[in-house]
Amino acid sequence: MTLIELLRRLEAQLGYVQLPLNPHATSIKDVFESIPLHHDFMKRLVQAIYTANGCTRLHDPVDRAKTFDAVAPLRLEVLRSDRTDIDLYRLTEETCAALDRAFGPVDPPPARRTRPEVYGRVIQLSGFRRRRLKSLA
Repeated sequence: MTLIELLRRLEAQLGYVQLPLNPHATSIKDVFESIPLHHDFMKRLVQAIYTANGCTRLHDPVDRAKTFDAVAPLRLEVLRSDRTDIDLYRLTEETCAALDRAFGPVDPPPARRTRPEVYGRVIQLSGFRRRRLKSLA
């Protein structure tokens, strides 16, 4: 997935008010058509994703891990700030959820091969079956 595709998916999930993308954008400088509701946060978010993925154009590929590594400090800053309002908090959480949905499910880690646990020893009973018990009758 490219950066512009990721941003379009985010715009579709978050809404035009939160992420107003310019359909004719050619660079990171003109990616917004108008001012987003939380302008500073969105501007920093897009720049962080752009930088962390080593993008030079809007059509460069982005990686899930690098993107979340870029978003994590911004999210922590919002969560720890005394001046964060409820709208910015919700936007941050919704953005993280939208990024997760945009990249799709994560492949499960490969299963580790371990030895089966041994709970006891198996004793063969065939040797004991040959014995005859004497009857007292």
